[in-house]
Amino acid sequence: MNLLAPQAVLAAGVVGALGLGLRRRSSGAAARVLALAAPLIALLALCRLLASGSTGAPLPPLIHLDLKGLYWQAAIYLGALPLAVLSSGDDVETALFLGATLGMGLLAAAATLPMLFVGLEFMSLPAYLLVARAGEGNARGRLEAAVKYFFAGAFAGAMFLLGMSLYYAATGSLAAVAGPIGPEAQAGLALMGAAALFKAGSVPLHWWLPDVYEASSPEVAGFLSTSMKAAAVLFLMRIVALAPQAEFASALPALGALTTLVGAILALRQKRLQRLLAYSSLAHAGLLILGVGAWAALGRGPQATLALLFYVVAYAFMSNGVFLFLKASGLETREQLRGYAARRPWLAAAFAVLLLSLGGIPPTGGFLAKFLVLWQAVRASLWGPALVAALAALASLGYYLGLVRDAYFEEPAGAAPAEGCKTAALVVGLCALGALLLGAAPLLMGGLGVWR
Repeated sequence: MNLLAPQAVLAAGVVGALGLGLRRRSSGAAARVLALAAPLIALLALCRLLASGSTGAPLPPLIHLDLKGLYWQAAIYLGALPLAVLSSGDDVETALFLGATLGMGLLAAAATLPMLFVGLEFMSLPAYLLVARAGEGNARGRLEAAVKYFFAGAFAGAMFLLGMSLYYAATGSLAAVAGPIGPEAQAGLALMGAAALFKAGSVPLHWWLPDVYEASSPEVAGFLSTSMKAAAVLFLMRIVALAPQAEFASALPALGALTTLVGAILALRQKRLQRLLAYSSLAHAGLLILGVGAWAALGRGPQATLALLFYVVAYAFMSNGVFLFLKASGLETREQLRGYAARRPWLAAAFAVLLLSLGGIPPTGGFLAKFLVLWQAVRASLWGPALVAALAALASLGYYLGLVRDAYFEEPAGAAPAEGCKTAALVVGLCALGALLLGAAPLLMGGLGVWR
């Protein structure tokens, strides 16, 4: 069986979308079908790979497939499905979306630093254009955000190349090395890790994230906050795994805790919903970075890996759901959210479930995701970062529960905005259901012994 079947499917989707653009009269329906079919078939191909046991097989010199990479691909493609469902039918946007997703799949299968760089750029370049093109209205704002995103990404790419050069000069290798490494290789790893932190949105490298997420259409913002973040976390794990003695990994818990705290505090001040959710995404990125630090401190064991994987899967439901709520409702500010539950009770209920999950309220998947990551930090004796992250999670309830209060217990402030996309409302409901079902994961998976 072709070990790169998922990537081949996505590449075929990119070619197909570009081929649609060559037609004199391109069909929007065909582009929408292609946008949804490609990630779905890629997921099916992943399931076949996992069922066949074709893991750990090297494809020299650039590709290596392991269970972590395969499962992360599944999380990435899952996070991309809402944007696929809500495709506009534009063939260029479809090609950009599938191209970015293909880049994430290539990054997940990378065995060496050059292939990591190829995956990084392949997922980034289409994303810049996707931010600029996708959506309606505020074209100038989207273009400005895309330019900012481009320069941030270019800076990250330059840091990665410089770090790779230093690492190769010191070790003579473009892959993992055993044994101690010198200061030049340590500096190279730190620069490459900084590139990964840029993509994840870590403080102090987060300056681009709020503006980009706010200016993007809600479905693109959801894609960036889920699939792109999952790929960035795996990217960071690959860098950490290059050298077990890397000093860079020891800084991750503190950076993750600080990022969580900054995101939670800044979100408290926001009145515009999409910007608030952007800072919320920053806070969750911090928890994931803390989780990577705990994973490194625990010897990159399977339990810590499972905790991170569960988090990115749960977050794929939660973040996509809350961003798509904005598309389904047409709301832009907290003032407009007041009393919304009286107008559309089912959509408001799904939004409330997603907010409670993001806040870590049991019995949702968000509670379990945060618990697993914080527990791994405690196991690694990272008491200080774990405490700061827990306090930040507590502070985040100020805006998550505040949004629930606005929707259910406040009087409407004015005329209701026009209703948004009905398909988006359906996806919001499915995301809320997924967040609830993931909260029951210990009961569903306890017989497998994965939680012990």
